[in-house]
Amino acid sequence: MATDTDMVPESKKNHVWRKVVWRTDADERPLGPHHSAEVYCCEEVNGYAVWYVRRLAREDGVGNPATENADYLLGYYAKDKRDEAIERAVLVSNSHSTAADILLTLDELAKTAQKI
Repeated sequence: MATDTDMVPESKKNHVWRKVVWRTDADERPLGPHHSAEVYCCEEVNGYAVWYVRRLAREDGVGNPATENADYLLGYYAKDKRDEAIERAVLVSNSHSTAADILLTLDELAKTAQKI
C-alpha cells in the first residue's frame, strides 16, 4: 500500500515548508501552458535553504517581466537555524495581501539572490 510519502516526488521530500504564490488557473487554460511561482524552505546537507522558483510567462501579467525564470536562492541557514529559515520563507511569501504584490517583492529580492 502506498503512503503519502511514497506519492511525493523525491525532490520534494526534503521540503519543510512550501507555498505556491501564483499559478495558472486550470479552468481558464485546461491544456496549458501552466505557469507558477513558489517559495519553499528545504533541508540541505549542511543546513536549510529558502528558494524562490519562478516559472512565469510575460503574458501572465504578474511580477516584473524583466525578471528571468529561474530558481533563486533567497537565503541559506545553518543546521541549527531551521526555524529562522522557515520564518523567512513564510514572511517573504506572505509579504502583501495580493499575489501580484508578493511577486513584485520576490522579483525584487531575486535581483540580489543567487540564480540557478
